[in-house]
Amino acid sequence: MTKQERNIIEREFYKYKANKREAENYTVCAVAYSNTSPCGERVKTSGSNTTEQHLIRAIDEAERMRAWCMVFEKTLEKFKWEQKDKLMLKRYIEQKSIWRTCEEIGIERRTYYYWLDGILRAAYLWAGELKLI
Repeated sequence: MTKQERNIIEREFYKYKANKREAENYTVCAVAYSNTSPCGERVKTSGSNTTEQHLIRAIDEAERMRAWCMVFEKTLEKFKWEQKDKLMLKRYIEQKSIWRTCEEIGIERRTYYYWLDGILRAAYLWAGELKLI
């Protein structure tokens, strides 16, 4: 995992709540205006219909947001019975500082970075599986 990929994962984790909300709003739109064939492939649209192109872009963006939400949730589920899930919630959902997160969980900074590395590696695998990275 490169530093750039790590930054992408962390940025999407910080945007989890907003992505979740937006993806839910677009779900109705995606169902109502889906342009997919029965086999799941995207149907070609006419090049002149800009409204349709904007709609397709919005649906694709919603699918991307939903996929990142899934990465966060699967990673959180993986560490459910460890304190690492608390680290994820404090850092990315509550957006607490590193110092405050360590203090509230009761770990040292060195442990924080060790755990964070494991969390981001697990998320990287999920993101790779969903073809986000």
